[in-house]
Amino acid sequence: NMHILTISNKVSQTKMNSEASDDATEYHPLVIVGGGIGGLVLALCLDQQYNQNSEHSSSKPLPIHVYESTSAYTANAGGAIGLYPNGLRVLQNLNDTAPKLLSQVREAGCDYIYRRWMRHDGLEVAVAREDELLPDLVDEAGDEETTATATATTTTTAADSSTTADADRRPRRGSFGMLSNRLSGRSLLSTTTSSSPRIETELQSLGIRRWKYQQVLYEACIEAGIKIHFGKRLQTAITTNDSKTVLHFKDGSKVMTSLLIGADGINSKVRNYVVNPTSDEEKQKSLEEFMPEYTGVTCLMGCANVPFMRGICFPSSATSKCHACYYPTKVPKDGVKEEEDNADKDKYEMVFQIYFPSPIERPDTWRTLTPDEAKAECQELAKKLREDGWDEQFLAPLESQSLKGVLRVGLRSREALDVWHVGGGSGGGEDGSVGVGRAVLLGDAAHPPVPYIGQGAQMAMEDAGTLSLLLGHFCPMNSDGDAAIIDLSKFQDAMEVYEKLRVPRTKTVLGSSVQLGKTQQKRADSILYNAWREFSIKAQVWAYGTLPVMRPGAAFNYNAKVEEALKELETTL
Repeated sequence: NMHILTISNKVSQTKMNSEASDDATEYHPLVIVGGGIGGLVLALCLDQQYNQNSEHSSSKPLPIHVYESTSAYTANAGGAIGLYPNGLRVLQNLNDTAPKLLSQVREAGCDYIYRRWMRHDGLEVAVAREDELLPDLVDEAGDEETTATATATTTTTAADSSTTADADRRPRRGSFGMLSNRLSGRSLLSTTTSSSPRIETELQSLGIRRWKYQQVLYEACIEAGIKIHFGKRLQTAITTNDSKTVLHFKDGSKVMTSLLIGADGINSKVRNYVVNPTSDEEKQKSLEEFMPEYTGVTCLMGCANVPFMRGICFPSSATSKCHACYYPTKVPKDGVKEEEDNADKDKYEMVFQIYFPSPIERPDTWRTLTPDEAKAECQELAKKLREDGWDEQFLAPLESQSLKGVLRVGLRSREALDVWHVGGGSGGGEDGSVGVGRAVLLGDAAHPPVPYIGQGAQMAMEDAGTLSLLLGHFCPMNSDGDAAIIDLSKFQDAMEVYEKLRVPRTKTVLGSSVQLGKTQQKRADSILYNAWREFSIKAQVWAYGTLPVMRPGAAFNYNAKVEEALKELETTL
């Protein structure tokens, strides 16, 4: 029953509808370019704001169209991601459009129970409970309630070390947190007891195969009536004289819209339009081939059914000059029947992501590898790592017969923007409002990430939740005859708040990711630095319960920040 693989009829109908002539270009009031995680989450958030919200007056639902460049979403495609509390909160708030979405995502993934920092030889440097990343509970008086001690909510396997017991006994927020609680006289509440709020378990970090997460989002979109158009690779976006935008796709089709939203990733074509809106098609085409800068780091990733540790693990080696990330996720249900009594190794996969410096660019090799290529490359890498003293638990996925979804990617970077929108007063005529179609960016199109802190997808999801709330507040939906339209007269106001909230937030979090990545690589480059860094990690986990750099990302509540910004705006009017 996998919808992703049975969409040919929908795709054919989409192509028929979108291959319009110059005299009859298809029009939609709102268009999302990019059907990745950010684009699909945004589509669901907008559906909740406009079509499930009784405050909007239109009797007609707002049509939401997503244009995706790939021909279809493919099952078992490579790669996996971690989802953290701040991103999962966006899914949790979709209780009208997709009330089962969060539970479906959790069912498809595997909870992180612990966070481990390790040496390549298997020695554990420090272990933290992953529930340390959950935000503090708040009592009715508004005071934070913290935890004296907490125990892991999931039974660990034999592969888990005895140091997890130390993590379980450690006070919530570490020794400094316990001291602060005692000095302030605050009450103590365990987040893992049966009386703890449901929100805490729902927002626990998890690992999930990227394609499986995309499948769950796609099916939720289809159920909500959101239109997904496949095989639509944007070539140019051209502004019109009446503040609309015409999208030209490489298949020759065109679409016109009043609001263009770019969720089309690091190679965003919508970003080209936002930075340089023009009615000159040739000028837009000249921007098409921009290539983000290579960082000098290549990553080999994949997964295999091998014994796993419950949690995410970060080994680093000064011998191999590389570092890695391992975490478990669940084998998709399509491959395992629930009624079968499978061993853990059949229900779970271990994901590996191994980062190594590679000064020479090889973009021709950055792709999903064939099974034979994957086997050969992973075996060669395993041999090298074994010679350098890597523990067998890190080599097992590379040598497993169940190896799958292996891909090689070069990490690229692109400068983040300070202005994420155009139109509605930000460009065009003398007052910036004439002749420029409205467009706005989110996710990697606005702030390309590096992957070391696991917040790239979370930032896109936060963007989506924030943008939908602000559009719903400033740009209500009305009826124009038989069609629903959005009142965009206050689009500029919405964008000012959006950028005020999101630009500094993403710079802070993704800046922390850059710094964390640098420390991981420095651990791999220098034995002396590694010794100091190991001491620092131990001390921070003892003092704070986990690395403090992780908390600003994971504990964030985008909804509360939007409410604060709108209340502040009201007081100034």
